[in-house]
Amino acid sequence: MALGTAFRAFFGSLFNSETAARVQAALDLEPAAANLAAPSGSPEKTTAPPRPLRSDGVALLATLQREARFVDLLQEPLGQFSDAQVGAAARPCLQQCAATLERVLALAPVVDSGEGETVEIPTDASPAAYQWIGEGEGRTGQLIHQGWRATRVDLPAWTGPDADVLVIAPAQIKR
Repeated sequence: MALGTAFRAFFGSLFNSETAARVQAALDLEPAAANLAAPSGSPEKTTAPPRPLRSDGVALLATLQREARFVDLLQEPLGQFSDAQVGAAARPCLQQCAATLERVLALAPVVDSGEGETVEIPTDASPAAYQWIGEGEGRTGQLIHQGWRATRVDLPAWTGPDADVLVIAPAQIKR
């Protein structure tokens, strides 16, 4: 569930400034400390606020940056380069991103049919897994995109200090 939410937040933020602002506002909220009421007659117990965990979205983005320089490619002002230069820079990044995603998520298609083929949607199909495009009725349609799902989630666990939980990549300084 958290990984799906992270993907939606990441790609929603990437392509929609309003979504990015809402995600940022949600990330800026401070979690409230939870107090557990103790049974009467015993001292009141309180729990410490939970240790901040790195979100799956930040962990995935940090992994893509570390292994494929993904954020660097996205943040590069591409207008100053020719299409050939952009393609030459993007090819290794995209190949490394694909290998990283395969390693940490083991991607598989939602539908094992080729695009353009006629497919039948199960009656109990999840709207998260299948999206109807266009008008019409029935349970069959032409496959436009096969969709993707993760068959495994093996993101690196955060071991750094709380203050650095949102650092995607460190600044690199040459001596």
